Amino acid sequence: MKKNIYLSSIVFLSIVNITYGQIGVNISAPQSTLDIKAINSTGTFTNADGILVPRVDRQRAQNMASIETSTIIYINNSATGTQTGKAQNIDKTGFYYYSGSVWEKLFYTDKSSLIGNVKYSVKTTDHDGWYLLDGRAVSSFPATVQAKAQALGFTANIPNASDRVLKTKSAAESLAAIGGSNLLAISQSNLPNITLTSTTNGTTDASGAHAHGPAVGSAYLLSGTSAGNNGQGYGNAGSGAWGGVNWRANTAAAGAHTHTFSGTVNTPLGGAGESIDNRSPYLSVNTFIYLGE
Repeated sequence: MKKNIYLSSIVFLSIVNITYGQIGVNISAPQSTLDIKAINSTGTFTNADGILVPRVDRQRAQNMASIETSTIIYINNSATGTQTGKAQNIDKTGFYYYSGSVWEKLFYTDKSSLIGNVKYSVKTTDHDGWYLLDGRAVSSFPATVQAKAQALGFTANIPNASDRVLKTKSAAESLAAIGGSNLLAISQSNLPNITLTSTTNGTTDASGAHAHGPAVGSAYLLSGTSAGNNGQGYGNAGSGAWGGVNWRANTAAAGAHTHTFSGTVNTPLGGAGESIDNRSPYLSVNTFIYLGE
């Protein structure tokens, strides 16, 4: 039987060594089932090294039959065909492998859906597309990051999350609006409806029967009286001295009675007018927003 050997096959076989089921490319002693060595690993050789897998569009991948599990392809056009059946996961260009029923993404991470996400971290600087929410100017970012920040509505500055907690916005609020305070000042209406009891020191007049002395001097003068003067008008001072006037050291005794008075009593509560810190116990971290790399 005649065999045709093409030049490309001869070239390939000249650099491939098959030993006991192991295949080596550019290597005489392969160390695994397939061992490929770069032609030149120092970077001085201009030709490309690597493995080039089949490049097909989604429609071709969708129409393939009898596909072996673990087959690898590169989708170079994800707009052809339809995203159904075995091609249901093919929505972007990239590497895919066949799982036995559908094509699955291989080493593929799409971070575009993370744009605008916020996270807490103990990291202190920007990293992997995550930017510290510190109120800096949007213009300080690279052009591609500026565009993503502006698409989120940050035209001048990104929000400053320093010393703030995050909350879900209300219907009347705009995204990234800043409000509230860590300090809470209370007024009288905030106090509980209770009666405070206190004591006071002082002296009151006796409430039993008692007499009063004069405010000045030592006696009260009484006129037009015959008391103590035998009705002759001169009283205790002697005949003709006062003409019907007498004196007494005290008023007459009154019956049991009380006295009322009005006034203002100030009872200091000892406060200093300080506001209340209404934060719960906390762990301090930094807040980052994803704006892409």
